[in-house]
Amino acid sequence: MQGVRPRGGRRRAARAGRGRRPDVRHPVGGTVRAAVPAHGPARRGRAARVGRPGGGAVNGLPDGFSPRPYPEIVRDTLTTLTGGTVREVVTVPAGDLVVLDSLRDRPIRRVSHLQGVVEVTRPLRDVNGDLVRDAQGRTVEEQVPVPYRFTDADFEVVATGREGVERDAIRFRPTGRRPPTGSTVVVNYYPSQSRPAPVTDLSVGSVARTLLESVARELALVELGLDAVYRSAFLETAQGTSLDKVVALVGVARRPGGVPTARVRFTRAAGSTGRITVPVGTVVSDAQANRYATTVPLVLEVGEDSREVLAAALSPATAAVEAGALDRLEVLIAGVGAVTNESPAAAAGGPEPDDDLRRRARGALAVAARGTLDALRHGVANLEGVQDVTVTEFPQGLPGEVLLSVSYDGEPTPDLLARVVARVDDLRPAGVRVTLGRTQPQPAQVTATLVLAGSGVGGAELQSLQSALEERVAAIVGALPPGGTARAAQLSAAALSDPRIVDATFGLDTGAGPQPSVTAPTGHVLSVVRPFTHLVSTESGTGPGATVEVDALVPVHLAPGVTAGQAEQAMSLAARSWAAGLGPGTQISVDAFVAAVRDDTRYAVVRAHVALTTEAEGRFLRLADGLGTHALGAQDSARIRSVALDVREGGV
Repeated sequence: MQGVRPRGGRRRAARAGRGRRPDVRHPVGGTVRAAVPAHGPARRGRAARVGRPGGGAVNGLPDGFSPRPYPEIVRDTLTTLTGGTVREVVTVPAGDLVVLDSLRDRPIRRVSHLQGVVEVTRPLRDVNGDLVRDAQGRTVEEQVPVPYRFTDADFEVVATGREGVERDAIRFRPTGRRPPTGSTVVVNYYPSQSRPAPVTDLSVGSVARTLLESVARELALVELGLDAVYRSAFLETAQGTSLDKVVALVGVARRPGGVPTARVRFTRAAGSTGRITVPVGTVVSDAQANRYATTVPLVLEVGEDSREVLAAALSPATAAVEAGALDRLEVLIAGVGAVTNESPAAAAGGPEPDDDLRRRARGALAVAARGTLDALRHGVANLEGVQDVTVTEFPQGLPGEVLLSVSYDGEPTPDLLARVVARVDDLRPAGVRVTLGRTQPQPAQVTATLVLAGSGVGGAELQSLQSALEERVAAIVGALPPGGTARAAQLSAAALSDPRIVDATFGLDTGAGPQPSVTAPTGHVLSVVRPFTHLVSTESGTGPGATVEVDALVPVHLAPGVTAGQAEQAMSLAARSWAAGLGPGTQISVDAFVAAVRDDTRYAVVRAHVALTTEAEGRFLRLADGLGTHALGAQDSARIRSVALDVREGGV
């Protein structure tokens, strides 16, 4: 404001004190209140006291700096020059009334500017951009704060009686917008007792207005420069030579132009089934000790045999290798069976781009770090047999505790559990208690509605088709991390990989009814319940008055002296008699079938493994013990088509 201060004006000295606000008193009664931030980094989550809502020094974020736009500087300068007070911050209490008892120059004559945030509701989306749904299938919503300038339609200035008839509070109108409780608003106002402004002509083009806008422009440029300085200190925002200085703190330097680079392929070892992570900076070499390091992290997902990644020579003097030369890992990685470069190395045309340098610096820090949450997560996740790791800090609400929830590929062996404990002891920070836990399974009942090509298949071929489908679906769901989402599109794609299936839809039930997609709760992994409920039809469909054909596969233990043929003949007679007695409104189920064919003198049925397959004009349904029924319609009838015994070892 020195450029527009009248001659003879002088500043009042700022009050001393750490983090206190100095006041710049204008001779005509206006006051500018600015923040002098305390030394040290701003604390995340602490409400800023000056600037736009959430602002820190000048008007940045709680833990950062954000330059003011030129129109805001002009607005605040005009208000100050005409006797107003700008950029005072008030916390919004509960209710519609905000008492302005913390304003320096209260009572107030009018509020010229009021800015804060309002909450808007929008659907919650995950990292992939998909809608998040709850257990009932409803879309989850979130409240998002949005910057908002309040107008006379949203609030009015009123008197509470504390200052007599003077107005000292803001009341938000019932029909307008209001900020959420606990948020802050920035107030520009004119006090009731301000002296007349000596400058009265502030119209566009006047001398005072021209000088004011010139000063505001310079201030805006200075703050943009400060913003560039601030951003140059962070890995995500630094550029060029500033980024070189930042990454030098973790021992990383930009690769100059001319450094050889090659595409290196990592191949999964035979018998490896889990998720394999190859960290950035993994070194591969050839027989002549030419060393290349990967520039980005690489992940081999479940079912992926190999992937390529860019690797660069560790120094400009390293020779450009021929195809197939890079065939050895400097440090073995669990699950990786082979590594090679399928094409010869070539010199890079220019220096390493900023994005690649940032990625390499982040990876170098994660690999070298000890005692961080990322070090614990990545260190344990890189062990073969570990599917995923979830880290929870302060699980009991107390500092100094970390909970690791580990998801394994199947049942972990004692050796794997010992290696996990050893890795945690190697990486955990001193004085911090790390508790190991296992992710809990979330059972999911799966209903698969399949349409088979042509007239479909039946009997043993149908059972083989359904079993293979269950294997594919179980592999997809089992590979999901804790809290992961099983999506119908993934399951349908797995089903349609069989050419005998022309259409497939899935319903997953975790306790709230079948849903097309379900998300496991935090700390849980989805686990499908087998066998599935299969609703099978063909492209020709099913008509009324159908004859339901039943195929039975029955595991049994034979009684002494009874042959398999005798048992099968007796069971077939009992089953056909039972089916002939079924009428409209009755149901075919494993429970009813086992009760009908029971014969303790000849065999004992292994009830848990009994499977019934029903077919009605091309529509198939697989039934298991306690899972699935086939209801007969008004004109339907049932007939036993086949009974197959699976004789188990041992007696009755």
